[in-house]
Amino acid sequence: MTNKRSYRIIVVFSILLVMFVNTGAAVFSQTAEDIQNQITAQQSYQSSIGSQIDDIKKKIDAQKDIDAQLTADMAEILAQKQEQASQLEKMLDDLDYIYEQIETFQSSIEETERAYNEKLELFYNRARVMYQYAQYDSVRLFTESKSIFDYAGRERLFARMMENDRKTLRELEIMRKDLEDKKAQQEQFKYDAEKLIEEKEAVIAAIESKESVALEKLEVSRGLIEALEDQEEQMLRESERISANIRELQAQYEQFTTHYDGILMWPSRSTRKISSYFGMRMHPIYGYMKMHNGIDIGASYGTDIIASADGVVTSVTYNEGGYGWYIVIYHGNGISTLYAHCSSIISSVGETVHRGQTIAYVGSTGAATGPHIHFEVRENGEPVDPLNYVNP
Repeated sequence: MTNKRSYRIIVVFSILLVMFVNTGAAVFSQTAEDIQNQITAQQSYQSSIGSQIDDIKKKIDAQKDIDAQLTADMAEILAQKQEQASQLEKMLDDLDYIYEQIETFQSSIEETERAYNEKLELFYNRARVMYQYAQYDSVRLFTESKSIFDYAGRERLFARMMENDRKTLRELEIMRKDLEDKKAQQEQFKYDAEKLIEEKEAVIAAIESKESVALEKLEVSRGLIEALEDQEEQMLRESERISANIRELQAQYEQFTTHYDGILMWPSRSTRKISSYFGMRMHPIYGYMKMHNGIDIGASYGTDIIASADGVVTSVTYNEGGYGWYIVIYHGNGISTLYAHCSSIISSVGETVHRGQTIAYVGSTGAATGPHIHFEVRENGEPVDPLNYVNP
């Protein structure tokens, strides 16, 4: 009876143990898959962030070009303003001289006017005398004369007075005309000088209006650049956060992967040609300096891309603005490799691959000028020079 009871206990314990082991295995498997999916999602998100950063950089460069043109326009406007202001200052100096000349001219006018008034007064006095003589006719003048000689003298005197008066009238008319001309010329001087000043001030006002508009545009441009740079900074911080998250996930995932033995294999059997190295370079498509996170290996379209070491595929992703189709393999100890611009990928996420195994084929998807392998090595999520790990 005891033996049967003990047997039942052993059977029940065995069943529970099997259930526990199976359940533990399921949990273990699910946890690994969860972490792997999170790594894949984070890497995909980081790739998207990278594309957005590239777009922001292009916008910043474009806005900086606009800003440079606006700055050049502003410099030209300020130069025009300075030139016009210098001309105005000279004109104001000239205007002071013109007013001095007008003052001098005014003295001449006053002198002419005084001489004219004196002559006019003299003429009026003479006219009154002539009016008295005008009442005399030749007979009366003769009868009042004491002698023929007195008459002849009076007649000559009268004639001379008449001739002098006519001459005086002519001189008065000339003086009046000269006086009017001088006054008109004086007014014209004033008008011309003030007109030139008004026109110059109008030109300066128009330039200042252009300056105000240009300054407003420049302020808007600087604001846009600042906003874009802030956005870029935020995206870079987000990318750093994602890298840290990936490193943390990879540390958790470490227990489920083949451990990296410290050796990486060249990712192609058919080519050893490096067409672009790790580091800053002029981007062949975007046309500005940009960090190149790996090396480019020139290869024929459709040739094999092979895994550099044993590991687990953590990402198979398409990135339109950059890598195109790419695959990421995690090898353990914080080391992962990335293979981009593939024409097709034959390995899948979660698959364990081995050194030298074909994982994809050479293509030119994404931002590529021709078929090649973009190969990266990452230490804890950060790109490092692949030539520290592989040799052509």
